[in-house]
Amino acid sequence: MKIAVTSTGPGLDDNVEARFGRCPYFLIIDSDTMQFEAIENPNLALGGGAGIQSAQLMSEKGVTAVLTGNCGPNAFNVFGQAGIQVVVGVSGRVRDAVEQFKTGDFSSASGPNVASHFGVNTAPQDANPAQINPGPSVGGMGGGMGRGMGRGGGMGRGMGRGMGRGGGMGRGMGMTAAMGMPPAGGAAGFGTDAGGQNPEQELAALKQQAQMLEQQKQELNQRITQFQTGRRAVAIVDPEKCAGCGICQDVCPTGAISVNGQAHINDEICTACAACVSECPNQAIVIAQKNLKNPGR
Repeated sequence: MKIAVTSTGPGLDDNVEARFGRCPYFLIIDSDTMQFEAIENPNLALGGGAGIQSAQLMSEKGVTAVLTGNCGPNAFNVFGQAGIQVVVGVSGRVRDAVEQFKTGDFSSASGPNVASHFGVNTAPQDANPAQINPGPSVGGMGGGMGRGMGRGGGMGRGMGRGMGRGGGMGRGMGMTAAMGMPPAGGAAGFGTDAGGQNPEQELAALKQQAQMLEQQKQELNQRITQFQTGRRAVAIVDPEKCAGCGICQDVCPTGAISVNGQAHINDEICTACAACVSECPNQAIVIAQKNLKNPGR
């Protein structure tokens, strides 16, 4: 049996990530042999539709069950259509979660347990939420002021700049320095050790900071690729299914949809939030990658 588990890292001893669509990794595991494939989540930085895209990816991988902390309605609908079992409320090590699933300790979810866009501005499960700083974005760029924990145990202030998700909220990585502690050879941007932490705590803090920086690097690289190739996620209408009812136009938060007999999407302002997908009575809209520089490709 092939099981997908959302994970904070690429190994079985990493923890189950609470967010489905924006988890750092998916582990695709053979429950009989415990052989697995670690997949970096390509939808981590999407402005919207991350849950749908990630659910479609799991379907393409042929999984029969998904273990995660939380699952929103859009992803849950995709799983339902694909016949994939969903288990929510899972935590702890990935390895232990799979064993619990195999022994029948978990039951399938009857519906989503969080609202749409649950993970958009949520920190990774193992991260300190104070170190990821939301800020307003303009034209897809975001900047933020933040507070973070210094390695010496003191509080720090930081400034960060991040790429906004599809013109929505920008995220910045707060680079911290221990308050009131003079530099003593610590790494640039991080607090220096004032003896307030034992080596194990300091190592855990460094790993946490490295994980956050790696996540930010992945998000920036994805945004760079999107700008270079012109490809990004947008809503796409199936004209054969669209009845021109106008519901999608009413629920679109950016005004990207107009209806004239059928729904039409303005790709320039669509953020792929998937509100139209979840409300369309005819399932005529999907979120997909589109080449905006060369629409025919």
